[in-house]
Amino acid sequence: MKTSICQACVIVLFFAVSTLAGAQAPTPIPTLAAPTLVPVISDDDDPVDALPSASAVDDIIATGLFKVGVLYNEAPYSEYTLQGELRGLDIDLMRLIAEKWGEEIEFLQVTRENALDQLNQGQIHAAVAAFPHYRDLDVQLEFSQSYFLGRQAMMVRADSAYQSLNDLSSQAVGYVIGTRTEKALSLWSAQLGASLNLKYYLTLDRAFSALTRGEIEGLVAEEQKLLNVSRDYADHVKILAEAVTREPRAVAVRRGDIAMRQLLNQSIQSLAKDNSLQKLHREHFPDAEYPEAAFPLWDGISESLNPAQYAGALRYPDRYIVAQIQRSGVLRVGGLADDQSGLTSSQAQLTALNRAIVNELGRRWSLTVEFVSSGVDEAKELLAAGDVDIIAGVKPDWRLATALDFSVPYLLHGDRLMVPARSQIGGFNDLRGRIIGVIIADAGARDRAQAWADSINAGVRFFQTRADGAALNLLEFNNAHAIYADSLQLIPHLQASPSALRLTERWYSRSYRSLGLPYNDLDFRLLVDYTLQEMARDGTLWDLSAPFILSDEPPDFLIIPGIAAYAGFNLARS
Repeated sequence: MKTSICQACVIVLFFAVSTLAGAQAPTPIPTLAAPTLVPVISDDDDPVDALPSASAVDDIIATGLFKVGVLYNEAPYSEYTLQGELRGLDIDLMRLIAEKWGEEIEFLQVTRENALDQLNQGQIHAAVAAFPHYRDLDVQLEFSQSYFLGRQAMMVRADSAYQSLNDLSSQAVGYVIGTRTEKALSLWSAQLGASLNLKYYLTLDRAFSALTRGEIEGLVAEEQKLLNVSRDYADHVKILAEAVTREPRAVAVRRGDIAMRQLLNQSIQSLAKDNSLQKLHREHFPDAEYPEAAFPLWDGISESLNPAQYAGALRYPDRYIVAQIQRSGVLRVGGLADDQSGLTSSQAQLTALNRAIVNELGRRWSLTVEFVSSGVDEAKELLAAGDVDIIAGVKPDWRLATALDFSVPYLLHGDRLMVPARSQIGGFNDLRGRIIGVIIADAGARDRAQAWADSINAGVRFFQTRADGAALNLLEFNNAHAIYADSLQLIPHLQASPSALRLTERWYSRSYRSLGLPYNDLDFRLLVDYTLQEMARDGTLWDLSAPFILSDEPPDFLIIPGIAAYAGFNLARS
């Protein structure tokens, strides 16, 4: 009997090896299953699976050591050189973060197979390089804010007529089996709603040779790997501008460890605010554009950060919103008052947008939306008490980060210069010796504008105006050559006089509107984030917010790749 079993094993192994050897054979794209919630939510709202009671932050404080798991073979993100040194974007970023905290750092080698176990066992506090952020990983890990956008890219021959991914949707496309590219191709196939003509290879070298010989029309892999394999044949191939999927790079931490995630998030944002993150991008990827809009910064970023700010026992919700809305069929929304008297035109428009956003969430989730009349401050108390599930129209702010969480942003606004349409003014360089109008109600506008003028040694003068009189002072009374204000305050004037007024191109500050969420309710945050991202992907967000953007293109809000479903909800636009 044992001999028969062994013979059967040999036969199975023979066929498995034979299948892999057929490098030209097409392989089907795997179907992605909807994620299972972790922790599993029971009927009494208590998490079934064990969650960490102590944050990795506490261990960092106790030991004075930040332990980071890294890959040794993931250049240019992290690699162990022949000289015995660790280098790469991820390595330099983690060193800057540890330096900001005033802690020592230790890099420990991990693999893609053991990094999750090492995180959960506390052997490392965070992992980089091993986990580009895909949605299906969110059921096992928690991710920081993204700090770099890689991508799975399509390479074609230089003389190819193919210009877009759609051109290749029915052509023979190669990839390396057993790599992350399979996941990217699965998502592309799902978006097309059709099967792809795919051929797998055991190595990237073999796949690249097949491309150059004309056996396949396209080759998909992580962009840096494509650049490396084609280095000696760069004139013979090209990479399409359109990504098969973008791959956000983020720091992985243990699921439920919101303190560690928020400490890393604020650290990354602090490095972006002082341009250290941009400098790292230029050093490691000099030819890549820094995607500023994809990395939003919250208000209230602290210049000095240390782990002690996030120390203490981890807190979890008394009830989990996903389970609650599944049972009740109702989404309770705070932050929008019924009485809109006294609102300015821009405030009324913003209120309408906030209402439309949460109504769209309710529609996609097949829930009844119940608005609980309240201002934002009152809604924060209602959220803490469990009387609302979500707050509309809040500005993500680090000063509130220990009391509530925030969704990804759905609206970008910020300081801009408004000038007459025929004006030659393009920025502060053209305002030397001229007059800048600022809104009386915005007490800090003059100081912000003065700081920009001082940064280029431009002497300027100021004129104060009421918000509703800004256009008149600019066009009729000639009291100012430009108005410096938040774009939300300028929108009504631009809408009323579209041919007479315009904005200069530069954003002088960036602020965001998000949804306020219960503290450390991870699955609800993911549900909200994914849905907002699907609204961005299918154009709904642009349809709702275009009047506020004042641009021909929507902001480049980051979309985490993955399927349009979570926790039993279909997130796609029906």
